[in-house]
Amino acid sequence: MTSIDEVLLLSQVYNRKDCEPGVVLVEFVFSIVWQLLEAVLDDEGLLDHASEDNPRWLRRSDDMNIGSPDCFTGKKTEQKGELQRENTAMAIEIVAEFLQNKITSRILSLVHQNMPSHWGFFIRQMHLLVSNSSVLRSSKHITPEALLLLMENIYKGISHQSKTTSKANAFMVAGSQIFFAGQSFGDSCSLQWLPIDLILEDALGGANVSALSAIKIVTGLVKVLHAVNGSTWHSAFLGLWIAALRLVQRERDSTEGPVPRLHTCMCMLLSIITLVVAHIIDEEESELIEEAECSPANQRKDKPTLGKCRGELIASLQLLGDYEFLLTPPQSFFSEANKAAAKAIMFLAGNSVGSEVLESISVNDLPTKCSGNLWHLIVEACIARNLLDTSAYSWPGYVNACSNQIPCSTSSQVAGWSSLMKGSQLTPELVDVLVVTPASSLAEIEKIYEIATNGSDEEKISAATILCGASLVRGWNVQEHTILFMTSLLSPLVPPTESHLISQAQFLNVLLIGISSLDCVHIFSLHGLVPLLAAGLMRICEVFGSCVPDVSQTLSTGEELSFHEVFSNAFTLLLRFWRFDVPSIEHVRRDSATPPLGSLFCPDSLLLVRNFLLASFGRSAKDQITRKRFSKYITFPTEPVFLDSFPKFNFWYQQHQECIVSIPSGLVPGGPVHQIVDVLLCTLFRKINSCDEPLACSNSGSSGSPGSALNEAIMKLKVPAWDILEAIPFVLDAALTACAHGRLSTRQLATGLKDLADFLPASLVTIASYLSAEVRRGIWKPGFMNGTDWPSPAANLSLVEQQIKKILATTGVDVPSLAVDGDFQATLPLPLAAFVSLTLTYKLDKDTGRFLSLIGPVMIALASSCPWPCMPIVASLWVQKVKRWSDHLVLSASRTVFHCNKDAVVQLLRSCFKSTLGLGSACLHNNGGVGALLGHGYGVGVNSKTSDGVSPIAPGTICLKVYQYIGDTRYLSEEIVSILMQTVRGIVSNQLLKGDGKKQKKIKYGTTHGHVSLARSKARVKHAALLAASLVWISGGIKLVQYFIKETIPKWFFSSSMLELDGEESSALVAMLRGYALAFFVMLSGAFAWGIDHSLLSRQRGKVMGLHFEFIASVLQKNIPLRCQDATWRAYVSGFLSLIVSCTPLWVSEIDVDILKRLSKGLIQMNEHELALRLLEKGGIGAMGAAAEMIVAFQHRF
Repeated sequence: MTSIDEVLLLSQVYNRKDCEPGVVLVEFVFSIVWQLLEAVLDDEGLLDHASEDNPRWLRRSDDMNIGSPDCFTGKKTEQKGELQRENTAMAIEIVAEFLQNKITSRILSLVHQNMPSHWGFFIRQMHLLVSNSSVLRSSKHITPEALLLLMENIYKGISHQSKTTSKANAFMVAGSQIFFAGQSFGDSCSLQWLPIDLILEDALGGANVSALSAIKIVTGLVKVLHAVNGSTWHSAFLGLWIAALRLVQRERDSTEGPVPRLHTCMCMLLSIITLVVAHIIDEEESELIEEAECSPANQRKDKPTLGKCRGELIASLQLLGDYEFLLTPPQSFFSEANKAAAKAIMFLAGNSVGSEVLESISVNDLPTKCSGNLWHLIVEACIARNLLDTSAYSWPGYVNACSNQIPCSTSSQVAGWSSLMKGSQLTPELVDVLVVTPASSLAEIEKIYEIATNGSDEEKISAATILCGASLVRGWNVQEHTILFMTSLLSPLVPPTESHLISQAQFLNVLLIGISSLDCVHIFSLHGLVPLLAAGLMRICEVFGSCVPDVSQTLSTGEELSFHEVFSNAFTLLLRFWRFDVPSIEHVRRDSATPPLGSLFCPDSLLLVRNFLLASFGRSAKDQITRKRFSKYITFPTEPVFLDSFPKFNFWYQQHQECIVSIPSGLVPGGPVHQIVDVLLCTLFRKINSCDEPLACSNSGSSGSPGSALNEAIMKLKVPAWDILEAIPFVLDAALTACAHGRLSTRQLATGLKDLADFLPASLVTIASYLSAEVRRGIWKPGFMNGTDWPSPAANLSLVEQQIKKILATTGVDVPSLAVDGDFQATLPLPLAAFVSLTLTYKLDKDTGRFLSLIGPVMIALASSCPWPCMPIVASLWVQKVKRWSDHLVLSASRTVFHCNKDAVVQLLRSCFKSTLGLGSACLHNNGGVGALLGHGYGVGVNSKTSDGVSPIAPGTICLKVYQYIGDTRYLSEEIVSILMQTVRGIVSNQLLKGDGKKQKKIKYGTTHGHVSLARSKARVKHAALLAASLVWISGGIKLVQYFIKETIPKWFFSSSMLELDGEESSALVAMLRGYALAFFVMLSGAFAWGIDHSLLSRQRGKVMGLHFEFIASVLQKNIPLRCQDATWRAYVSGFLSLIVSCTPLWVSEIDVDILKRLSKGLIQMNEHELALRLLEKGGIGAMGAAAEMIVAFQHRF
């Protein structure tokens, strides 16, 4: 090989420094084929020596000429031409032989995988030959089509599929031969897409505000499942749509609670999922564009490049129309669905379907045949984003009525968006219409944005009001544009001056209040705009928090708008974006969970995510396509922003963190902060004498309400909001201490806290954080909830206990008894009692609801972390206040059963696996499925209400609500592994019990194994692994997955003693299936956490997977004894590596080459030669030489 390299100068041609024999072999074989190809092209005059793609091997057109031009004349010239054609034909046949031969084709595939630039030149010349060669077209032995097919086989790797690879594919396919048949959308037919159902359900939790885009997370998940299931894209899209439809159906008739979810469900279905599909299509088409741009033969760059995924989307949506039982819209969205159907009918009749026409349709008078459903809304969402065209209106069954059956309204109602687009002014009547009518196009939203930026002050306020209306929560076709415009308005491109922001106080306040509702914040979170919005809110807080309270603006209604109010609205909205009640150090703990859609722990992280998003967007071809979907008016400042950019906010945040981790200290007597503390104490808690004669006390007076007195006192001090927030921890510490020592009554404490919150709502952040920290410190005596000192829960506590037991009935978990009798005395920690009493003082209206949304989750998390029965007591108190929230509150209380009770968590997990897979005696005639795990949501299955109105909750729903309150989630991975192993045994036993496979017969992807279908068993094992991987990833995120792969799995193999004692044949089958289950479990967990593509996580992924590969290689080479059965280990190694090579080949290239070589040697010892070779083939250019040597060494196997 060294001699060949020196003679042919291969190292110079391919710019290589080393001289590994296998690499030289690859280059030698490739050079032969390439030289033959160039010689053929030169013979036919097809080489262009002057082009940028000049030949690599033939430098002159006469390189192959022998003698002078006068050597041949007459007949000899004809003979020469004939001989040349024969030589050319023979060269083509030799090239074809190289491409067809199993050994050389496999070597050439290494070039394709590891030398893309050289392979690209080769491919272009091959296409030149196929398109223009007259010799090839006249050949009797090879056709242009056959030559292209040989090239395609190398490209796809088909030419070297062996029985081992087929076995690996069969292992995957066994779990993917699933069809969406039947009328039960909860059955096992959809289990291959189960992780989508779980992540969508988790995304609607509402308690956390995620900084990461649900679009990005779901897109990555769908790509993983598409690869693992080996499915077509139309199957993947169909699974995605059905999962989203199931989500809506579970919520359509749900009971009312403090967390509204229906608007968020519709946002998920019609906006988020549609954008997920758009991202997948954009990614495919961007790759096609990049390929076309790299090809000099591309002559059609001006035409749009459409990929296959668009056709797959059409196929999935056409099939979706058959699922009528999933397509019924919630009652409140019938109008939108009917309008979508009417639009299609009118279009087919040749009528205009603009806003003016649609506004004239009287939906209430539509005939039955014109009724629309969610299918029509989905199609409209896709058309609005240019994923479909209006030919969808002609699909069979899409419309069933004629245009003359659609009545037009004759009412004198004010025209809406059509009137605005024609130039009408924003009159109060028009504004009222636009607020309740969602925009239907980007142009309409752009018009409002233009008014919001360039209009008069009054017009700007009207535009802000419109943006916060129906277009935000129901304008699904333009929702991403609406929230981008709103974020842009709150994050100006040029950093505004303080005077400019202050002049826009009313405008900003309308936006802040408009997006503060819980469902609106959730919509921003799902779209991933929280980090961008946070930076703008920090700037607003910085400016308005520094204004003195005697400055205000007069509203058009005559009311005064104080800058403290603007500050509080911005501040309370901003603080909902991370876990402000938890020390920021929590997120760096080794055992802390990082759920994919969980909240961050500090504002620094939000700003880092924001900086990265703006810096990285637009670099790739996919981003360029995605950018075309956005408005040309959308711009964001790209300069990085850090916490130091906001000194006032940064100072408060540091003090806030100190307040959480330690008792407030450092108050300087007589200082400015001390004066504010005195004013607050004397005004709000009058019986506390914090000093002999505070400065402001004598001036505040004793008449009037505490709120007005406080306003007067603070006005005289003229201190901004930031200074007040600095003083509040000291006020709270003094008040709580006074209450504990009897110097302040409990009622006065609760009233004082409420007055403080009313005066400056931003103080709720400090109140909630301080009281939470004091509960965790555990130094306070209990507060007796007896109706005298604090509110009493006695009226409902016993009922709550009974309802908790019924809700958890499907899980088999024991609920601790509350022992509610004459001797029972309900108590809460004093700070928690004060916190709950404060929340109970709030009215449930639009003005104060956003403040409850801020402190409510903190209170629930705090009560859930306290010993039993604190949370049932809190739930009972709130049930007394809001009876209609009973189901939600009791469900929240039921989660406390699992806090610090690992046995209950394990039992809940077991229940999830049993219900999903239909295992156990109670599930003998139940096939399990998504419905059994998550419920159906409208009166069937485990969600059906009992006679007393209590709804047993599906175990999966409970599980997704419980993990947030588990401190150390690491034990979850260990327990899930154990449960998964038990589940495999249950799968085999269940099939035997049901009589599966009574006849010994050959099946498509395997054989029966002791009366058990191996293919069916593998499919069910895969479903169990999908559930296991989903639970690990959703509950703990990347940190838990990393711990699971690095520590849990190796420890299990070395410490497991689950050796089977039953029948020999069955034991071997169970052992093998357990290995397959672990293989799927590990691979899926990593894929969910890190994805299958190049990303910022690639380095971390390569490091963790490299350690696991090294663990496998060490066991294989050193014959380290394991505690599991040999069949389990062999099945795990072959299954795991087969999945990696087939589904995530990119991972292999991230592993150190030496580890891959060691691992391949170990696989050869297992007689897994093909797998060993495929591993090296995917290992990148560093492993190419070893792969080539192995191809030659084991050529007899091909």
